[in-house]
Amino acid sequence: MDADGVLTDGRLYHFVDAAGSVVEFKATHSRDGIALAWLPGFGIRTGIISGRGSAGLAARARMLKMTFVIQETHFKAPAVEQLLAESGLQAAEAAFVGDDFHDVPAMRRVGLAVAVADARPEVRRAAHWVTRARGGAGALREVAELLLKAQGRWPEVLRRYEIDTP
Repeated sequence: MDADGVLTDGRLYHFVDAAGSVVEFKATHSRDGIALAWLPGFGIRTGIISGRGSAGLAARARMLKMTFVIQETHFKAPAVEQLLAESGLQAAEAAFVGDDFHDVPAMRRVGLAVAVADARPEVRRAAHWVTRARGGAGALREVAELLLKAQGRWPEVLRRYEIDTP
């Protein structure tokens, strides 16, 4: 998945700390986080391919037990191809979630290309599926639920929270 505009809402906050250094902050949604945290327990590997570099993003990825974080790369398709080769996954077994032009080449190299609701129109057209939620506002929760339901694992999630399954 992309980070800015997918895991976050795309806004960047810049503050100057006491030493005069610029510090960048990003916000993520707790519902996306809880759903992303479910996935490794079901054998679904997750990760970020981002054009920007951010220590905070790497820390969030560790919290969510993501398998990989690739930062400061605007050419995401080669990163996807490398990850597929290293993981032994076929393209049909992988997904990528994006929101802007630089995500489309990566989306074209996976079996499930997803765009967030507020993605550029061109990106939405390149996607197999478009979320109802905007990036950084529950879109990744939708993707996680889609994957778990497609695998027949959703009732297991509900049982964890003592929710009756239909």
